[in-house]
Amino acid sequence: MAKNDYAVAPRSWIDSLGATVSIACAIQCSVFPLLVGVLPLLGLGFLLGDGIEKIFVATSMVIAVSSFTWGFRYHRRFHIFVFLVSSLALIGAGRFWVDERYETPIVISGTLVLAAGHFLNRRLCNLCKECAHEQGSYSDAKQPKSDTLSLKERGDEHEI
Repeated sequence: MAKNDYAVAPRSWIDSLGATVSIACAIQCSVFPLLVGVLPLLGLGFLLGDGIEKIFVATSMVIAVSSFTWGFRYHRRFHIFVFLVSSLALIGAGRFWVDERYETPIVISGTLVLAAGHFLNRRLCNLCKECAHEQGSYSDAKQPKSDTLSLKERGDEHEI
């Protein structure tokens, strides 16, 4: 049995969604403090509360854990979880540990690290020939034979 026979091919939309939520969280953290005076006038004062930020962080973490786990089952690259742990550490440190004036840059850094992890996870899954086949990049009968050896035939692992 091949290493990926039991795993369902990850879909790139999950990583795209995760990266989008992470970047939206970074934008919310950086732009919303500038709009403190304007949002209540527009009837959007509820967006300034801590609840929106908690929803962004919780959603991005749930998507990241599921996406990275799903991707890991397929590409077997454990270092993808370094992005998850480091982003969680940065966001947690920014929210609970550091002084308030440093909170925004540290939390934004954490969300950008998480978005980078999603992009890397998608890249690792696309390097996997089975993933590319499941996503329609390779056709079953029309794939021309090449004189060069594939990565599996050479015995090499995928390189980034």
